[in-house]
Amino acid sequence: MRNIPWKLENPHKITESEIAALEERFCFRMPEDLRQFYLRQNGGLFPTGTVVNPERSRLNDFLAVKYPFMERLPLLETILDRQEQDGIIPMCYIPFCSDEAGDSYYIRVDEAGYGEIYYIFSEFLDDFPGAPESEGLIANSFTEFLEMIQFPEEKKG
Repeated sequence: MRNIPWKLENPHKITESEIAALEERFCFRMPEDLRQFYLRQNGGLFPTGTVVNPERSRLNDFLAVKYPFMERLPLLETILDRQEQDGIIPMCYIPFCSDEAGDSYYIRVDEAGYGEIYYIFSEFLDDFPGAPESEGLIANSFTEFLEMIQFPEEKKG
């Protein structure tokens, strides 16, 4: 699995039992590739200029499951609590990453689209629940999403 050259990596590691507690609390099972990533790297800030294709969105941060590493970045559990309360984004979409504009990447955890990665524009949240399958699908798996990331040192002049 691809390593991330973090600008700032969360120094706090998480355990399988901490992931299981999150899954139990929100009634989902994390895809294995994302689970393994979190066990190795519990979030961080991407280097400035990191982009993901095809959107060319500049990635900002990868959410920590537990143990905040920056005060301004919420934990995955905090975002899921808000998501559950407001009911706009279905709970089968689990956020894991955001870009500089504050838009987020989600992994789908229901049977219909298990493991698919979606990019959800905050400006279009009202449209998303009506037809999520036609909106924002960018990768078929977390592993595929990782391969789409282009780091500044990989860019050619």
